[in-house]
Amino acid sequence: MKIKIFKVISLIVIVLIFIFIIYFKFIKINRNIQNTVTDTYQTNCGEYKKGEVGIENKKLPVVIADDKCKIILGLSGNTNLNNGGMIFIFKKAGNYGFWMKDMNFALDILWINDNYEIVGIEKSLSPSTYPNSFGQKYFAKYVLEVSAGYCEKNNIKVGDKLIFNQN
Repeated sequence: MKIKIFKVISLIVIVLIFIFIIYFKFIKINRNIQNTVTDTYQTNCGEYKKGEVGIENKKLPVVIADDKCKIILGLSGNTNLNNGGMIFIFKKAGNYGFWMKDMNFALDILWINDNYEIVGIEKSLSPSTYPNSFGQKYFAKYVLEVSAGYCEKNNIKVGDKLIFNQN
């Protein structure tokens, strides 16, 4: 009986160590990286592709988060968007929640369906809202993060269509 308990405890400890290693090796960001979207954008997840989004005759340079590591990391740890944005591309449409973990500035977040139509907007989300999650109610394939106030300043609203060009 004691041997069986010892084996179970040992297995749990090994699994916890493995999770700890994975977290710090692949997910935890390097706090020394200070990027903006107009620079070459590189994190522990690698270099990001760039693109451009057009909404209501406004063009916005974006970096593209299109794999699991980049989607999890998002803009965490950055100091600003420098008049750009980040677009998240999911493999399939779904209800994707976003939070403001490790953010240093407020965002407007837009959820976009596979027809490139804006189906939801959450405005001026501040870092202090963490750990609350936003947007799960919107069925989307793409999510666009822009600086807080961008939607108001440019009259962006639900139902608007966007054009996405990948470099």
